[in-house]
Amino acid sequence: MLKKMKCPSCAAPLTIKHRFVKLVTCDYCGQVLLLHDTGLDPTGRTAKLTDIPSLLYIDATGQLQGRRFRVMGRLRYQYESGFWDEWFLTFEDDRPGWLVEDEGEYTFYVKETLTSPVPPFETVSVGDVVTIAGHQVFITEKGRATIAGGEGQLAFTIIPGEEVKYLDGTSGDDLISVEYTADEIELSVGRAVAHDELILDEEEF
Repeated sequence: MLKKMKCPSCAAPLTIKHRFVKLVTCDYCGQVLLLHDTGLDPTGRTAKLTDIPSLLYIDATGQLQGRRFRVMGRLRYQYESGFWDEWFLTFEDDRPGWLVEDEGEYTFYVKETLTSPVPPFETVSVGDVVTIAGHQVFITEKGRATIAGGEGQLAFTIIPGEEVKYLDGTSGDDLISVEYTADEIELSVGRAVAHDELILDEEEF
């Protein structure tokens, strides 16, 4: 259900496009806004991104592995070797998901609920096998990233400048990602996406 609002910083019109949205970037002034039941709260941060070529863009539609989707938002993570983008998608059945784009390769993730404590970030090393929410995870990467910026509408309240600690690994055929922020720990489970499994509709002018 669409919800009409106004940016508290510049008074530009904003349309909240999905019930999972918690964070909005104003298209006009770039202000990052937290969505609450009582309205929009400015964070004092802006989220302008350097324009880097990508097949995806805000409000793009298409099919991912045979399922219809719309792009709602994008978050960019900066780390010592470069950056990656995470695109927030919603599907026709109203379910959300994240498509990670890293150097032209794609991985589709869905968030899973944590059912048990996660090992502290500092205690885990690359090469370890740890249990996370019932998954036996072989850790392939451990690092820290900073939120460089974002656009559109997102499903959680992480804002530009925040540090994220992350673990990546494998569990059977699944790819596992764990993100540690100041407020919460997020578990995502996914699979690699072949280029022919991502089909975008032609852009209308």
